[in-house]
Amino acid sequence: MAKEKNNPVDEQQTDQQPDFLKELQETGTTTLTAPTREELNELVNNIPAEVTYGVGAVGFNAETRLYTLRIDLTNK
Repeated sequence: MAKEKNNPVDEQQTDQQPDFLKELQETGTTTLTAPTREELNELVNNIPAEVTYGVGAVGFNAETRLYTLRIDLTNK
């Protein structure tokens, strides 16, 4: 029976998700990473509706094969 390896990308994604909202509230900015645009979209959809924020363009790192997105809090 082959032993399955843990995917570091999956571990990073799991570890990052609960913390990014706290980081966003504390520092006013955060950078999300995900292996697909769809997963990145899911993370953004977890931001509460009452939070006003701005985002830039989605970036892609060919070495790590991860998409990135910077989020900044904005004032109303």
